[in-house]
Amino acid sequence: MTGEVRQDEMVQQAIRNLFLGSVPERDDELSSLWGHLDLVFRFLPDDHEDGRLIMDAGSYRYIRFNHRVVRSFWIGAFAAWEGSRAVAESKDFPAVDLTRFQELVAAFETAVQNDQSDEAPLPTGVPEPGTLPDKDRDPQGRAASELSIIAVAWALLHEVRHIRHQREGTSASVHGDTREARQHEEFSCDEFATRFILEHAQRYSDESGYDPVLVRRKREMSIYFALFALTLLAKDSWAASDTHPSVQDRIDAVCGLMGNDRDELAEAIAHTAFATLRTLWPSAPMIVAGERSCVS
Repeated sequence: MTGEVRQDEMVQQAIRNLFLGSVPERDDELSSLWGHLDLVFRFLPDDHEDGRLIMDAGSYRYIRFNHRVVRSFWIGAFAAWEGSRAVAESKDFPAVDLTRFQELVAAFETAVQNDQSDEAPLPTGVPEPGTLPDKDRDPQGRAASELSIIAVAWALLHEVRHIRHQREGTSASVHGDTREARQHEEFSCDEFATRFILEHAQRYSDESGYDPVLVRRKREMSIYFALFALTLLAKDSWAASDTHPSVQDRIDAVCGLMGNDRDELAEAIAHTAFATLRTLWPSAPMIVAGERSCVS
């Protein structure tokens, strides 16, 4: 997608819809947050001079993102789902067919590397970002799509917390903009996004009548899938940097936030997805199911 930077009402409404579709029980809080921070979301083209992958926050109100990032999270969620599905449905564990998983990871890398992220068609069976397949005809595609949408919401909520840090005077720059301060802020933003999605899941269950266990499981899986997409995006750069903690440390911190009562099935699915990724990238970060510390 080429063109100018967009921040029109259509873009703002699309993000509102994304948040409301992910955490509908927090409608009032989202409206308050939006108004208090005077948030403006800017949609940038894939060929922007500031880089290929753009998702950041600055100037006390602007959150920028591009199609490449959204498409990456979308494909990443489908890859995570496929990795866990391939193992779960395999009758011969040592000989799991990972052809489809490898195809999706390759599609992810293509979207990142091409001049335009949508230059190459998505693999067969993967709809365009934002499209929800019919849940009866394609239940797995529908599940991956819904998980991807909440994963993107998690990533954008992370950026919202950066804006709040700036407004509150608690951003890394206030603390000397040191490596430690910048990394601390990243942990803080991950925490905000995680808690915002999980804290009132019970309220949504009460209001909607949906099983609270299933609601919590879906949201935890979405956050794991967001971390899976981050792992793909950070390929070969998983170690700590001057601006960010290591990907493994971020994963461990988010697992800790979910607590010892986090959903075991969601954790097992995430573990399988990450373990499958390690068949391609042996040094990739990891989630170990069954260990309450959630470390590799």
